[in-house]
Amino acid sequence: MVDWHALSLLLHLLALALWLGGMAFFLAAFGPALKDLPASAAMRSLNHGRMAFESVAWIGITLLMITGGVNLVLRSQVTGAHLGRTYMIIVAIKLFLFVAMLVHHTLQVFKYGSKIAALTNETPADSTAWPEPLRALWKRWFMLLKLNAGLGLVAMLLGVLLMES
Repeated sequence: MVDWHALSLLLHLLALALWLGGMAFFLAAFGPALKDLPASAAMRSLNHGRMAFESVAWIGITLLMITGGVNLVLRSQVTGAHLGRTYMIIVAIKLFLFVAMLVHHTLQVFKYGSKIAALTNETPADSTAWPEPLRALWKRWFMLLKLNAGLGLVAMLLGVLLMES
């Protein structure tokens, strides 16, 4: 049973690295790198990067949901005892943060993503400036991404606390 628990924990950490790492890459490397490109190329590249990030993020989210549930079940079986109040409080906080992050990501994909894609496609290929509606959507999208990155770091630190308890 311990081997399955270790494998599940490893997959959980890999899923976390996939989702949070994608956010960190988008915020720290990909987004800033596009500032030197002409507006038209930057708009299209940013939109392609957004679509790739969203695909990778959904894989990470799915793995986090599956392995999180499996870890909870296996942890109780490995210890053979009740998990304890502190452990369950930390799990509840992590679950709340995960749901908040999931809501934010869903907004990014389904509310802003489709509008960003449509406005990007409508913008002429030789455009020298960002259309204001597109810029406003990207600002909201990036705000949610930054919020998720912060919440993800807190959830990760809570996961470290779970290892201790």
